[in-house]
Amino acid sequence: MKSIYIIPCFNEESNIEKLINNCIEINKKKDSINFLLIDNGSKDRTREEIKLKIKGLNFISTLNIDENVGYGNGVNLGVVTALKEENFYNIGWSHADLQIPMESILEIDNLAEEYSTKTRDYYLRGRRMNRPSIVDKMFTVFMAIYTSLVHRSFFWDITGLPVVANKELMEEIIVNAPKGFAFDVHTYVKAKKYRAKISRIEVRFLNRNSGVSSWNTGLRSKINMSIYYLKAIRKIN
Repeated sequence: MKSIYIIPCFNEESNIEKLINNCIEINKKKDSINFLLIDNGSKDRTREEIKLKIKGLNFISTLNIDENVGYGNGVNLGVVTALKEENFYNIGWSHADLQIPMESILEIDNLAEEYSTKTRDYYLRGRRMNRPSIVDKMFTVFMAIYTSLVHRSFFWDITGLPVVANKELMEEIIVNAPKGFAFDVHTYVKAKKYRAKISRIEVRFLNRNSGVSSWNTGLRSKINMSIYYLKAIRKIN
């Protein structure tokens, strides 16, 4: 049973070598896992580094986006590309910043393989266990409560990664998905509306290896992101 994991990369030049080495290690442990690395409109040498480092690796493919219009846009185009390939049964995604342990992809993929024998539709995602600050914890709790109230179901850690779902479900839950960070919660809510089996794995984030967040620059950025999520969550139907 083959799987593919989309990893959008935005200005991750300094992380690419380690990221690809991690992909190689995962594929050595389970050769049915493939990767699609997206250059999501980077302004540095991310695209060139990906092209250079994946030579000879037939389980890693690439997709280049010339203009960055959002994290969700990158993932969505990656998913659409993967859906065109008949040999992938599971489709998922994660981040390129190396904060999410790559081993979690192996863990969640094994869980997906197990669920594939038990149920038609399943949506699996990580649940972060080590929020670094009280502000981050408050953000997680508030967004979980808000999403639960708006969509009348229980939601927690609405942006937890990695994510994987069976191909048929994935095709449905990305419809009308936002181009920004709310792509994650959109698919989460839609999966519940489709009555998919939802399951979580515990993920302990690592410290960022290099580079900086494209949005998290302090309290003001968290407030702006909260406002964005409040609007985006209400639009999910």
